Amino acid sequence: MSSPAPADRPVILGHEVLSLLAARGGRATVEELRTESDRVFGPEALFGNCHGDSFGFDGLLAFLESAGKLARHGDVVSLGRVPACSGH
Repeated sequence: MSSPAPADRPVILGHEVLSLLAARGGRATVEELRTESDRVFGPEALFGNCHGDSFGFDGLLAFLESAGKLARHGDVVSLGRVPACSGH
């Protein structure tokens, strides 16, 4: 699911995607969030976490869900029960 980030690609931390979701009222479809992420970060963005793991968009959503930071109900995502990190 995750891999080390290539040295030549910047990594967008997951809390940045959670911020996009929060700006939409804390709830959106996966495609709405993907579209907004593509617009802000680019469709080839590489996402990561504070532990240094890297993911594509779908992998990031799975990681955020497993960490309780994102809830997924079918094709709708919302902010989870665990607050995001404060950003570093």
